[in-house]
Amino acid sequence: MKKFYKTAEAGRVPDGYAVLLDGKPLKTPLKKLLLLPSIALADAVAHEWGCQECDIKPSLMLLTQLSNTMIDKAGGDDRSEMNLRILEYGSSDLVCYFAEHPDDLVKRHHLCWMPLLTWMREQYGIVFKTTSGIRHCSQPQESMDKLEKLINEFTVDEFTVIQAASATTGSVVIAFALLKGQLSPEEAWQAACVDEIFQIETWGDDVDARKRLDAIRSELDLINRFRNLVKE
Repeated sequence: MKKFYKTAEAGRVPDGYAVLLDGKPLKTPLKKLLLLPSIALADAVAHEWGCQECDIKPSLMLLTQLSNTMIDKAGGDDRSEMNLRILEYGSSDLVCYFAEHPDDLVKRHHLCWMPLLTWMREQYGIVFKTTSGIRHCSQPQESMDKLEKLINEFTVDEFTVIQAASATTGSVVIAFALLKGQLSPEEAWQAACVDEIFQIETWGDDVDARKRLDAIRSELDLINRFRNLVKE
């Protein structure tokens, strides 16, 4: 899409803040007002739009995407469907599948993941079963019920963070830890990519693998930034 505006700035509107393109409030893909809860988030989204050149590239505007999701989906009719997707990540969570070998990778899995599983049990009473290898490990129904209850209680911004971080990492546990500040974005990246990082350290760098790792790190940084900007 060609750029159709000259200026992008944040502005106060009734009930919150908006992004103004040539003075007109930006709308979501579902044509709702992009009403944001903080001036900090509105400024950051406006900056994304202001950085666009001749062509608008939505893929480069993750804060805008997260804001759209918060309004159109997390706060709309799509939320129940999105709840199910998050539960699917929880039912086959990355951090429940420990390596069988080599020993160094097994140790890394335990160092990265066991504290998170312990935290979920102690903080929320959610017990995740673990296994070694790739054979499927069914999670207790009681745990999935507790997880579903927590997800349903999230505010739209919290839900947006959980949804995005789960999709990026393949782990609801890592997403929860990022949302609650139990993990920094860097720690969340290391936990989500422990296998890939180990492979690169063991066998040497790989261009495609490095690009994927960098993309995940960047996404987690921006998801965490969205989390913080909402509250400023």
